Amino acid sequence: MSFSFGGSKSNTSSSSSSNSNTHSTTTPNAPDWASSLTQNIAGQVGGLVGANPQSLVAPANPLQQEAGANATNLSGTPWDYDAATNLTTGVAQADTPSISSNIGQFMNPYLKNVVGATSADLDASDAKVRAQQALNLAGSGAFGGSGAALTQSSTEGELARARASSIGNLLSQGYSQALTGATAQAQLQQQQQAQRLAAAGQLATVAGDYGANQRANVATQQSAGDDLRNITQAQDQAPVTSTAQVVAMLSGLPIGLFTGSTTDGTSNSQSSGKSSSSSLNAGLEIPIPY
Repeated sequence: MSFSFGGSKSNTSSSSSSNSNTHSTTTPNAPDWASSLTQNIAGQVGGLVGANPQSLVAPANPLQQEAGANATNLSGTPWDYDAATNLTTGVAQADTPSISSNIGQFMNPYLKNVVGATSADLDASDAKVRAQQALNLAGSGAFGGSGAALTQSSTEGELARARASSIGNLLSQGYSQALTGATAQAQLQQQQQAQRLAAAGQLATVAGDYGANQRANVATQQSAGDDLRNITQAQDQAPVTSTAQVVAMLSGLPIGLFTGSTTDGTSNSQSSGKSSSSSLNAGLEIPIPY
């Protein structure tokens, strides 16, 4: 068994100084597929920037041009309307059918041909009666006396009454026939006027239908031309529309999840300073016999 006691003492001193200057560059690292896709789309956008803007606007469709020309030729009063107006005006300006005014044109020929001829026959018959009476009076020796005058006066009265009766009957018959003819003519004139008015109405209807068809044709041409031009416009705008859609889809991709970064840089540092320390160590050893 042994017993020992030992100790040591140490002193340490140091000095240091520091000075640092750092410069670094960070570069993003994107996957090849993302970089290639982005460059391709950027090329499409660059191509659109150099395009003529007018090339992206569709021209007027031929149907639109035809509709415009036909619309210029539309008229509110086509020829049918003019004809209908003339017919209506003619009926309005025509005299109202009159029976009394038409009687004369039927009566005059009757008076000339029937009454005139009958009057001539009566004149001839009366002359014969007068001649025969004069001959009879001369044979009886009473030609120049008062008896003869009375006889002749009586004869003339009978002749006048016979003439009046015959002519009166003829005039009555003639007037009845003239009235019938004038009435029929007035009715015919009224029918003709009604027919002209009906024709004017039909022409006006035809004109209206024709005008409506013309306007409908123009509207159809315009509508079809608009649709066709819209198709052409969509085709002309397809590069812009497609590129915009691709850009929108690219913007929605989570490329950031696949992108890292590399940092390059340099740094310099210096340090100086002073420090001191002291320590005391003591130990105790007790040997143990084996």
